[in-house]
Amino acid sequence: MLALAGILMTLGACWLLLAPLLMRVGAPLADGPDRLAELRELETLREVAYETLRDIEFDFHAGKISETDYRELTDRYKAEALQLVHRIDALTSTPRSSPERPRDAS
Repeated sequence: MLALAGILMTLGACWLLLAPLLMRVGAPLADGPDRLAELRELETLREVAYETLRDIEFDFHAGKISETDYRELTDRYKAEALQLVHRIDALTSTPRSSPERPRDAS
């Protein structure tokens, strides 16, 4: 009797583990980890763009790059940083619905 109970418990556990594979049930897609990973990546790229802008500013004042190169590089990295900020805002903003007013019972 104890052996039969063990066999049934083992079969039940195997069924719980293998049922999603055998029935081809997929996990629902969510905005969870993938969205967070993308957000972290975009924030890192934004910080790199900011750091590059600081380096360009320092190099210009140190006389390492010409004014033409300074303006070109500054414009390019400002545009990149702005694009990254817009993408971060698009990921973090959630559509706000207007709060519903409670209806009067009378």
